[in-house]
Parts: sequence; C-alpha cells; structure tokens
Amino acid sequence: MQPVKLVTLDVTNTVIRVVGGVGYQYSILAKAQGIELEPEVINQAFRHAWKEQNKLYPIFGRRDGLTSRQWWDSLVKKTLTGSGMDPRDPDLGSISLQICTYFETEGWMLIPQSVCVLQALKARNLTVGAVSNFDDTLESVLKRMSLLPYFDFVLSAWKAGYAKPDPEIYHQALDMGKATASETLHVGDDLLNDYLGPRKVGIKSVLYCKDPSDVPTDVECSITNLIDIMKYV
Repeated sequence: MQPVKLVTLDVTNTVIRVVGGVGYQYSILAKAQGIELEPEVINQAFRHAWKEQNKLYPIFGRRDGLTSRQWWDSLVKKTLTGSGMDPRDPDLGSISLQICTYFETEGWMLIPQSVCVLQALKARNLTVGAVSNFDDTLESVLKRMSLLPYFDFVLSAWKAGYAKPDPEIYHQALDMGKATASETLHVGDDLLNDYLGPRKVGIKSVLYCKDPSDVPTDVECSITNLIDIMKYV
C-alpha cells in the first residue's frame, strides 16, 4: 500500500458546523424581527427546500446563471414560508437578507479537535485540501475561522462545477494536490459524498461519525473523533 501524501477533508460537519443548528439560527434571526418560528419546524422545512432547490438549480445555481447569494435567498425564503411565515409579509426579504449575510460572516463554530488535526497533518508534511459541497464563500469562511492557512488548496462544489459524489470533483482535487488516488485519503461525515464516492475513484476514505452506533455495518473505516484520522496516515 502506498503511503498517504494528500489528505482531503470535507468541511461542513467535519471541520466546522452551524452554531446550534440551522433551525435555531433561523428562529433567532426571525424572532429579532418579531416572527416566531419553531426551530424543529424550520429544520424540516429547510431539508425539504434544500432538496427542491438542489434539484431545480444544482451547484448553487452556478450552471443556471445565478449567484450563490440569489440561490440562498430563494432557499431561505422557501424555508421561512414553509415554516409558517406569511409569504406576503413585508419583512420576508429583510429577514432572508440577514440570514444570508449572517452565514457569510458568522454562524459557524469549530468541530472539536479540528485545529489539532490540521496542525498534526501539516506537521507530517502532508498536502491538505478542503473538498466540500459549499458555495463560493468557502475560502472566506475558512479565513474568518482562522483555518485557511492549514489548507494547501480549497475546492468547493461551486469552484469545481461539480458536487460530491461526482467523480470529477475528486479528480480535480487529485490534480490540485498533485497526488494519485492511491496516495490520497479523504475524510468526511457523509456516507455517499465522503466515503463511497471517493472509493469509486480509488481514493481511500474514512467516515467521520460522532456516534459509533450510527456507523453502517458495511463501513470498514470510521472514526468518532477527528484526531483518529492520524491512525490512517
């Protein structure tokens, strides 16, 4: 087995996550404008709107001439109205704008030990890349979280023009990291995007899952703590 030269990491729910969850954040920002919405109802509406929006306009609307901000504005409005907000409410647009701006500037927190892991990977002189189904704000978000210096490259779905688990985004990552598939390890929290997808192109992968009881029985390589990535490099 060839030694690992390149480690790629998913970002959302692997390196960083939304503070309190989407439902919590949306409800707080809506409440500031006098709109009372239940966080769990928002979560359900968000999941539905996310699937619909991705089907209509994949890759944050990149192929349809939308900006990522336009894509998110539409999604947020669908989420809010799907959670019970009146679509005729004159505050709908302003609340959506606040939510979109908030997640471009705040709203994120570090996953425990993410910085320690990134430091350890760099100490091994490994090439480290971020490969994420994120929009064009990924680099700026990582910069604000003081994480950008740890990555040799950042590849978002928006930048690649393809989203995981499409093989093309992994191939672009290999080119950017100047490594072969057999020299690469990918780590992330999504079974399809971060575990099965990379393996289909020959990349070694590890599933990050905080609760060991949630790990599918057919998953050979998994970790419940990010620092355990080091066992695979």
